[in-house]
Amino acid sequence: MSKADTNTAHQMPADEQTVDDNLVQRLVDGSPHYVCRHCDTPVAPAGADWRHRLTKVFEGAPSTAGPHLNDNARHYLDVDVVLRQGFCPGCFTALFTETVPARNGETP
Repeated sequence: MSKADTNTAHQMPADEQTVDDNLVQRLVDGSPHYVCRHCDTPVAPAGADWRHRLTKVFEGAPSTAGPHLNDNARHYLDVDVVLRQGFCPGCFTALFTETVPARNGETP
């Protein structure tokens, strides 16, 4: 199989758009959703706030990501921070990882 044949074999349907390595945007029941590219599970409605609509989110102390992150952000910032990771509810692929201010002033 030539390289041109390989590229043709992996073309996406016209109603699907690549979001990143793990997500595509696809119509689900007539509305745009982000869908896991690994297991085809709808993850969240498409839009800027999709991360807040995930059902599988881990939130904990920044050091849970490894020794290169410090739990005591108060040395440098005026807010507490947490490590937040969002996962596909179907196959648990990590969709994003971020270090962000704790919600509502909660400490990890």
